[in-house]
Amino acid sequence: MIRAATDSPASQGVLHELAPDLTSLLDIVFILLVFFMLSAGVALQSVDIKLPAGVAEALSPLPATAHVVLEIQQHNYVLGGQNILQFNALKEAVKTVVAAQPEREFIIAGDREIPVARLLKVLTYLQSQGIVSANILMEEENN
Repeated sequence: MIRAATDSPASQGVLHELAPDLTSLLDIVFILLVFFMLSAGVALQSVDIKLPAGVAEALSPLPATAHVVLEIQQHNYVLGGQNILQFNALKEAVKTVVAAQPEREFIIAGDREIPVARLLKVLTYLQSQGIVSANILMEEENN
């Protein structure tokens, strides 16, 4: 608050009532000053980069990994498009696929209605055959 220096106590009361309180005005000016300083445009420094023109030619495509899709349905199995009715026949088909190409990964797709025990039975058999890279294919639910 701004104070006026006077000698008499009577004139101090009158001057005190006439003097404006500048505290809130100074607060607002300070806030505006900080706002304008922070929002002022800052010159951004940039570096021009020239990329080589033949980047696409230099890159080689990644080798595609071969997958075997094993679909577990309610009453049968489908391995690589081949319909298999019994679990023992599925075991023989898996052995044949693994013997032919052991580097192939298995993708397991299961019907939503199959029991979990049936899926676990297949996963346990694949693990017993040394197949550790089996992926389970899942569909996202739309609510």
